[in-house]
Amino acid sequence: MLRTLRQTWRARELLWALAEREIKTRYRRSFLGLLWSLVTPLYQVVLMTIVVKYLWHNPTPNYSIVYLCALVPWSFFQQAVLTSCASVLRSRDMVKRVWFPRHIVPLATVGSCLFHMVMSLVILLALLLIIPVAFSWKHLVLVPLVLIEVLMVCGLSLLAAALHSFYQDVEYILTNLIQVFMFVTPVIYPIKWIPDEYEHVRSIVMLNPMATVCEGFRSIIIYQQLPDPVNLLIAAAFALLCFIVGWEYYRLRQAQLPEVI
Repeated sequence: MLRTLRQTWRARELLWALAEREIKTRYRRSFLGLLWSLVTPLYQVVLMTIVVKYLWHNPTPNYSIVYLCALVPWSFFQQAVLTSCASVLRSRDMVKRVWFPRHIVPLATVGSCLFHMVMSLVILLALLLIIPVAFSWKHLVLVPLVLIEVLMVCGLSLLAAALHSFYQDVEYILTNLIQVFMFVTPVIYPIKWIPDEYEHVRSIVMLNPMATVCEGFRSIIIYQQLPDPVNLLIAAAFALLCFIVGWEYYRLRQAQLPEVI
């Protein structure tokens, strides 16, 4: 793994070039171009605010911020894992003809999705300045949360890309699983919406690493409350495990990729 990490560092310019290509390809022949990175999350926030606040008559103040705080990390997770599935197949010509550290292909996809996450943060920052929300040193804890999520997403993306290259049902399976996974992750709803009498349900939900990340974003940005250290450690351990498993599986199968794609 250390040798492969050194190869990745030496090929960092290629990694950046592939990530840039992903971004440009996504918005090729698009009138709005990169503005779609801003329009899409804004549209989702407006739609969910109308449904939750005006159709469900939920009294939560500033629900748009409550939802967007969790939507930003969740969208990165969802897009990166699903888009990485077919990343090797999309680059089959390069993979089959040229030798290079092939794990860079799904990692470049993660990098492009991370760029879109940063663009979504622009909308979030703009809304925080309008509300406004008080900023404090606790917001710095967002950095380890992002690092935990990036580590987890890299591992899952490598695993998904390798599996999908051999079994092309993986993308369809993951699409359906992630849709279900969203509803057991506090994205649309904050964790405090679960009644106190179901405290055990809250505890079970928060064992989900993405629940720790999404709720962590929300609690830090809006309420200046730090995530539970135990949940944070569980999320970090799970992210590291995902990265090791995904990296090793991809490393073991990458020599076969030119043959199967």
